[in-house]
Order: sequence, then structure tokens, then C-alpha cells
Amino acid sequence: MTKPLLFSLPLLLISPTLLADNHQTSDEEEAKRAQTVADVIERPGVLTPAGKFGVEASLNYSQNSSNKVSIIGYTVLPTLIVGRIEVSDSDRTTITAGLTGRYGITNDTEVEIRLPFVYRSDQISVRPIQDGASDETINSNLDGGGLGDIEFAVRHQFNFDTTPYWVGSLRVKSDTGKSPYDIEVDPATNVLRDAPTGSGFWSIEPGISMIYPTDPAVLFANASYIYNFKGDVDFDGQSAEIDLGDTISLGAGLGFAINRDLSLSVGFSHQTILKSKINGRTDDEAKLLQLDSLSFGVNYALSPTTSINISAQAGLTEDTPDFQLNIRAPFTF
Repeated sequence: MTKPLLFSLPLLLISPTLLADNHQTSDEEEAKRAQTVADVIERPGVLTPAGKFGVEASLNYSQNSSNKVSIIGYTVLPTLIVGRIEVSDSDRTTITAGLTGRYGITNDTEVEIRLPFVYRSDQISVRPIQDGASDETINSNLDGGGLGDIEFAVRHQFNFDTTPYWVGSLRVKSDTGKSPYDIEVDPATNVLRDAPTGSGFWSIEPGISMIYPTDPAVLFANASYIYNFKGDVDFDGQSAEIDLGDTISLGAGLGFAINRDLSLSVGFSHQTILKSKINGRTDDEAKLLQLDSLSFGVNYALSPTTSINISAQAGLTEDTPDFQLNIRAPFTF
């Protein structure tokens, strides 16, 4: 189960508010957070100013499908298989609605809390193809949702007078969501009976981001590492220590200002999810996951304090979700 938690500069640079109004004083302009590509070029501060508060509503739609052929048996000759051949088809849809609050402690430090609400709908079909009967197909539908894993974050901008700007971040994810390890498994289909809404473990994610303004565009890059804390779970009455694989995240891209109100961004992100361990050892079936995706976003400023950001993300590798759509509406007070 993967959850990209990377602090994303493409959305940061093209988010909450637009350029300060011409009638505002320089002090008022300085108090506003740099939100658009043009803002970053004109004003070095990219975090929430001291004493200011902002709220962001977001909606994420994720679609992923896969088709697999499994051979349970052995091969006598290259063309002769003794055993059972199964074909499985799965379609997974996840919708996450989030509410995020940010507060500026100082002009170079902000804190954040995010409350996600997750809905999942999985449709899985498994059929032994050598049996030749359609009624042998095993269908499983999984629907459900609830509160996800609440996240806390703090960010600090290290420099203001020179470029590129550097921003450090530390994100902590809780285990408030419904853990997949606490849900019963259907023995007939080997599928969970209910939809999980969280990973089941706490994690911590330090990260570093670079912002380089070059009129009329902004270059950005980021890197982070997600460390998952170990935890004990019960399997059929027996306790086991689970150590989820940590995640290495890298990203880079370009933001471009079309005019005062409209900005575009394009970015690339990569995640390497390391192998998980059970009771201190790596299972033979565990594998290293490589997740690559390409994203394109557009931001339009509705008012000096409100904007809307829409971005689409396409998966480039087998384990990455096929398509993701993100809609964000930040409000600055």
C-alpha cells in the first residue's frame, strides 16, 4: 500500500493567492505569502507570514487497474504446465477529500495540520481459465471509507536574500485511519472484507526543497525520505512485527506564469519503496517498487486571497496509479 506524502513544490508555487493589488503598500505586500510564479520572482518568502492563517480544501481522485496471469504449479516442458492457471483483473478507485490548515509562526517558519477523509472502491475478479466455465469467476467488491491518517508538518525557509531559496520540511503521519491489518480477509478471494483508510503505522518524513526564480519561470526540485515505524499486528491469533518499506522520493519541474492570474506547471516525480520485513526478515515475494509519474497543473487566481489549482498526474511505471486528478482551493486570511 503506497502513499505519496512528498512535499510538492509544483503545487506550492502555484497555489493560494495572487499578486498583491497595486493599491497596497509595500508593507502589506511583504505580509502576503508568495503564491504564484510571479510572486516568487518578486518576493522571496514562500511560506505563510507570521501571524497569518490559511485553509485549503482539496480533492484527489486516483484510478488504478491491473491484469495478472498467475500459474500455481510447475512447468514440465516450455509449453506444458501442470497446475492451475488464474487470470485476475482489478480496478481500484480512491477518492480523498482533505482539509488543511497552515499558520505562520514567523516569516520563515510555518506549521500545518491535514485531515484526510478517504473513500475506496475496489472491484476484483479472479477466474481459473483452464476450467472453461464462466460461473467459476470469483468477484469481489470492496467499498468503504472514513477518516484517514492525520498529518502534521513544519516547514522552514533557510534563506531570503540569495537564490536559489531552500525550504526544509518535517512531516509526521499518524495511524488514525483504518489499518489493513485490522480487517478480516476473505479466505475465498484473499481480499479484505472492508476498505482500509490508512497504513496502520506512524511515519516521519524529512525533506528539502529548492526554488530558483528565473523570470518568467520558476524551477523547483525536492527530495524526501519516509521512515515507517515498526508495529505489531495479529495474524490468525499470532503476533508479528511488521516493518513497512521506507520510501525515497525525488521530484523536479517548472512553473511558468502566463499572466497575473494564470500559471502553469509541469513536473516529474520518482519514488522508490524499499522492501518490507516481517519479524525482521524479508519475504521471498517482497520486491522493490519504482513509482514514476508525470504531472501537469494549472492555477487560476479567483481573488487576492483565493485561487483554484487543478493538476493531473499520469503513472509511468506498472506500480504507479494509472491516473490521478487533484483539485485544490486555498484560502488565505
